Amino acid sequence: MMPHTQAGTNVQGKKIRVWDLPTRLFHWSLAVLFCISAYSGFQDKFDGYDRIHSWSGVAILCLLAWRLVWGLVGSDTARFSRFVTGPRAVVRYLKSLGRPGHDIVGHSPLAACSVLLMLILLTSQAVMGLFATDGMFFDGPLAGEVSSKLRGDLTGLHRTLGVVLIGLACVHVAAVLLYLIVKRTDLISPMITGKKRTGPEKTPPRMISPWAALVIFVPIALALTRWLL
Repeated sequence: MMPHTQAGTNVQGKKIRVWDLPTRLFHWSLAVLFCISAYSGFQDKFDGYDRIHSWSGVAILCLLAWRLVWGLVGSDTARFSRFVTGPRAVVRYLKSLGRPGHDIVGHSPLAACSVLLMLILLTSQAVMGLFATDGMFFDGPLAGEVSSKLRGDLTGLHRTLGVVLIGLACVHVAAVLLYLIVKRTDLISPMITGKKRTGPEKTPPRMISPWAALVIFVPIALALTRWLL
Protein backbone atom coordinates (compact mmCIF):
# COMPACT_ATOMS: atom_id res chain seq x y z
CA MET A 1 0.00 0.00 0.00
CA MET A 2 1.88 3.38 -1.26
CA PRO A 3 1.36 6.14 1.35
CA HIS A 4 0.17 9.35 -0.32
CA THR A 5 2.36 12.12 0.99
CA GLN A 6 1.12 15.44 -0.25
CA ALA A 7 3.83 17.86 -1.20
CA GLY A 8 5.12 19.21 -4.44
CA THR A 9 8.77 19.58 -5.14
CA ASN A 10 10.08 22.52 -3.16
CA VAL A 11 13.56 23.42 -4.29
CA GLN A 12 13.90 25.86 -1.40
CA GLY A 13 12.93 23.26 1.18
CA LYS A 14 14.92 20.59 2.89
CA LYS A 15 14.92 16.83 2.80
CA ILE A 16 13.79 15.08 5.95
CA ARG A 17 13.19 11.44 6.79
CA VAL A 18 9.47 10.73 6.77
CA TRP A 19 9.32 6.93 6.50
CA ASP A 20 11.35 4.56 8.65
CA LEU A 21 13.05 1.47 7.23
CA PRO A 22 10.58 -1.05 8.73
CA THR A 23 7.59 0.75 7.20
CA ARG A 24 9.28 0.86 3.80
CA LEU A 25 10.20 -2.82 3.97
CA PHE A 26 6.62 -3.61 4.98
CA HIS A 27 5.25 -1.70 2.01
CA TRP A 28 7.41 -3.33 -0.65
CA SER A 29 7.27 -6.80 0.90
CA LEU A 30 3.49 -6.60 1.03
CA ALA A 31 3.37 -5.51 -2.62
CA VAL A 32 5.53 -8.45 -3.73
CA LEU A 33 3.65 -11.00 -1.62
CA PHE A 34 0.31 -9.69 -2.85
CA CYS A 35 1.41 -10.21 -6.46
CA ILE A 36 2.57 -13.74 -5.63
CA SER A 37 -0.69 -14.54 -3.85
CA ALA A 38 -2.81 -13.11 -6.66
CA TYR A 39 -0.92 -15.03 -9.35
CA SER A 40 -0.82 -18.35 -7.50
CA GLY A 41 -4.47 -17.99 -6.50
CA PHE A 42 -5.59 -18.07 -10.13
CA GLN A 43 -3.43 -21.07 -11.07
CA ASP A 44 -4.43 -24.71 -10.90
CA LYS A 45 -3.13 -26.09 -7.66
CA PHE A 46 -0.41 -28.15 -9.30
CA ASP A 47 3.33 -27.67 -9.48
CA GLY A 48 3.43 -26.32 -5.95
CA TYR A 49 1.04 -23.40 -6.46
CA ASP A 50 -1.00 -24.55 -3.48
CA ARG A 51 2.04 -24.31 -1.20
CA ILE A 52 3.09 -20.99 -2.73
CA HIS A 53 -0.38 -19.57 -2.12
CA SER A 54 -0.44 -20.81 1.48
CA TRP A 55 3.03 -19.51 2.31
CA SER A 56 2.46 -16.11 0.73
CA GLY A 57 -0.88 -15.77 2.49
CA VAL A 58 0.58 -16.58 5.89
CA ALA A 59 3.51 -14.24 5.21
CA ILE A 60 1.04 -11.45 4.43
CA LEU A 61 -0.79 -12.20 7.67
CA CYS A 62 2.52 -11.94 9.57
CA LEU A 63 3.24 -8.55 7.98
CA LEU A 64 -0.24 -7.26 8.75
CA ALA A 65 -0.08 -8.42 12.36
CA TRP A 66 3.26 -6.64 12.72
CA ARG A 67 1.86 -3.50 11.09
CA LEU A 68 -0.96 -3.40 13.63
CA VAL A 69 1.54 -3.37 16.49
CA TRP A 70 3.86 -0.93 14.70
CA GLY A 71 0.90 1.35 14.18
CA LEU A 72 0.62 1.62 17.95
CA VAL A 73 4.26 1.85 19.04
CA GLY A 74 6.26 2.67 15.90
CA SER A 75 7.64 5.85 14.36
CA ASP A 76 5.48 8.96 14.28
CA THR A 77 4.42 8.68 10.63
CA ALA A 78 3.56 4.98 11.08
CA ARG A 79 1.32 5.47 14.13
CA PHE A 80 -2.41 5.30 13.55
CA SER A 81 -2.94 8.00 16.16
CA ARG A 82 -0.95 10.42 14.00
CA PHE A 83 -2.78 9.98 10.71
CA VAL A 84 -6.19 8.43 11.40
CA THR A 85 -8.62 11.35 11.44
CA GLY A 86 -12.34 11.89 11.10
CA PRO A 87 -14.44 12.97 8.09
CA ARG A 88 -14.06 16.66 8.96
CA ALA A 89 -10.29 16.45 8.59
CA VAL A 90 -10.71 14.87 5.16
CA VAL A 91 -13.06 17.67 4.09
CA ARG A 92 -10.67 20.36 5.38
CA TYR A 93 -7.82 18.65 3.53
CA LEU A 94 -9.73 18.57 0.25
CA LYS A 95 -10.63 22.26 0.61
CA SER A 96 -6.99 23.15 1.22
CA LEU A 97 -5.66 21.46 -1.91
CA GLY A 98 -3.50 23.81 -3.93
CA ARG A 99 -3.22 26.44 -1.22
CA PRO A 100 0.17 27.70 0.01
CA GLY A 101 1.65 25.70 2.87
CA HIS A 102 -0.20 22.57 1.82
CA ASP A 103 2.62 20.30 2.85
CA ILE A 104 1.96 17.20 4.95
CA VAL A 105 4.64 15.02 6.49
CA GLY A 106 3.40 11.45 6.29
CA HIS A 107 -0.10 10.38 5.29
CA SER A 108 -2.66 12.97 4.28
CA PRO A 109 -6.18 12.52 5.75
CA LEU A 110 -7.39 11.25 2.38
CA ALA A 111 -4.49 8.82 2.05
CA ALA A 112 -5.15 7.61 5.60
CA CYS A 113 -8.60 6.45 4.50
CA SER A 114 -7.02 4.52 1.63
CA VAL A 115 -4.39 2.96 3.90
CA LEU A 116 -6.95 1.86 6.48
CA LEU A 117 -9.25 0.43 3.83
CA MET A 118 -6.45 -1.61 2.27
CA LEU A 119 -5.21 -2.88 5.63
CA ILE A 120 -8.72 -3.95 6.67
CA LEU A 121 -9.47 -5.65 3.35
CA LEU A 122 -6.08 -7.37 3.16
CA THR A 123 -6.43 -8.66 6.71
CA SER A 124 -9.95 -9.93 5.97
CA GLN A 125 -8.69 -11.61 2.80
CA ALA A 126 -5.77 -13.28 4.57
CA VAL A 127 -7.94 -14.53 7.42
CA MET A 128 -10.61 -15.93 5.08
CA GLY A 129 -7.89 -17.65 3.10
CA LEU A 130 -7.05 -19.71 6.18
CA PHE A 131 -10.44 -21.43 5.84
CA ALA A 132 -10.70 -21.52 2.04
CA THR A 133 -10.73 -24.67 -0.10
CA ASP A 134 -11.12 -25.64 -3.72
CA GLY A 135 -12.75 -28.90 -2.71
CA MET A 136 -10.08 -31.01 -4.39
CA PHE A 137 -6.42 -30.10 -4.11
CA PHE A 138 -6.20 -27.12 -1.81
CA ASP A 139 -7.28 -26.48 1.75
CA GLY A 140 -6.36 -23.51 3.89
CA PRO A 141 -4.50 -24.22 7.14
CA LEU A 142 -7.71 -23.96 9.20
CA ALA A 143 -10.21 -25.26 6.63
CA GLY A 144 -10.90 -28.36 8.70
CA GLU A 145 -11.85 -26.31 11.77
CA VAL A 146 -15.18 -25.04 10.39
CA SER A 147 -18.30 -26.55 8.86
CA SER A 148 -18.45 -27.29 5.15
CA LYS A 149 -21.09 -24.59 4.64
CA LEU A 150 -19.05 -21.90 6.36
CA ARG A 151 -15.97 -23.12 4.52
CA GLY A 152 -17.78 -22.74 1.21
CA ASP A 153 -19.08 -19.27 2.09
CA LEU A 154 -15.64 -18.06 3.14
CA THR A 155 -14.08 -19.50 -0.01
CA GLY A 156 -16.55 -17.58 -2.17
CA LEU A 157 -15.90 -14.35 -0.29
CA HIS A 158 -12.16 -14.97 -0.52
CA ARG A 159 -12.34 -15.25 -4.29
CA THR A 160 -14.55 -12.19 -4.69
CA LEU A 161 -12.48 -10.02 -2.40
CA GLY A 162 -9.35 -11.14 -4.21
CA VAL A 163 -10.68 -9.65 -7.45
CA VAL A 164 -11.72 -6.46 -5.62
CA LEU A 165 -8.24 -6.11 -4.11
CA ILE A 166 -6.58 -6.52 -7.49
CA GLY A 167 -8.81 -3.73 -8.79
CA LEU A 168 -7.96 -1.49 -5.84
CA ALA A 169 -4.25 -2.20 -6.33
CA CYS A 170 -4.54 -1.08 -9.95
CA VAL A 171 -6.35 2.10 -8.87
CA HIS A 172 -3.61 2.73 -6.30
CA VAL A 173 -0.83 2.41 -8.89
CA ALA A 174 -2.76 4.63 -11.29
CA ALA A 175 -3.17 7.28 -8.59
CA VAL A 176 0.55 7.25 -7.83
CA LEU A 177 1.37 7.67 -11.53
CA LEU A 178 -1.23 10.44 -11.82
CA TYR A 179 0.39 12.33 -8.95
CA LEU A 180 3.78 11.91 -10.62
CA ILE A 181 2.78 12.89 -14.15
CA VAL A 182 0.09 15.51 -13.56
CA LYS A 183 0.95 17.05 -10.19
CA ARG A 184 4.71 16.47 -10.40
CA THR A 185 4.56 14.93 -6.93
CA ASP A 186 6.85 11.96 -6.46
CA LEU A 187 5.30 9.46 -4.05
CA ILE A 188 7.64 6.63 -5.01
CA SER A 189 11.09 7.93 -4.08
CA PRO A 190 10.19 8.68 -0.43
CA MET A 191 9.00 5.09 -0.01
CA ILE A 192 12.40 3.93 -1.32
CA THR A 193 14.78 6.35 0.37
CA GLY A 194 12.59 7.32 3.31
CA LYS A 195 13.20 11.01 2.62
CA LYS A 196 11.21 13.75 0.95
CA ARG A 197 11.71 17.44 0.29
CA THR A 198 9.47 19.64 2.39
CA GLY A 199 9.18 23.15 3.71
CA PRO A 200 12.00 24.50 5.90
CA GLU A 201 9.59 24.95 8.80
CA LYS A 202 8.74 21.25 9.01
CA THR A 203 10.11 19.26 11.94
CA PRO A 204 11.36 15.73 11.16
CA PRO A 205 9.10 13.10 12.72
CA ARG A 206 10.43 10.89 15.49
CA MET A 207 11.79 7.57 14.25
CA ILE A 208 11.93 4.33 16.23
CA SER A 209 14.92 2.01 15.83
CA PRO A 210 14.55 -0.72 13.17
CA TRP A 211 15.79 -3.17 15.80
CA ALA A 212 12.62 -2.55 17.77
CA ALA A 213 10.60 -3.48 14.68
CA LEU A 214 12.60 -6.68 14.31
CA VAL A 215 12.05 -7.59 17.97
CA ILE A 216 8.32 -7.22 17.38
CA PHE A 217 8.21 -9.02 14.04
CA VAL A 218 10.22 -12.15 14.86
CA PRO A 219 7.94 -13.58 17.59
CA ILE A 220 4.85 -12.73 15.55
CA ALA A 221 6.21 -14.50 12.48
CA LEU A 222 7.42 -17.51 14.45
CA ALA A 223 4.12 -17.91 16.29
CA LEU A 224 1.93 -17.62 13.19
CA THR A 225 4.06 -19.86 10.95
CA ARG A 226 4.34 -22.49 13.66
CA TRP A 227 0.57 -22.45 14.15
CA LEU A 228 -0.55 -22.26 10.53
CA LEU A 229 2.10 -24.05 8.46
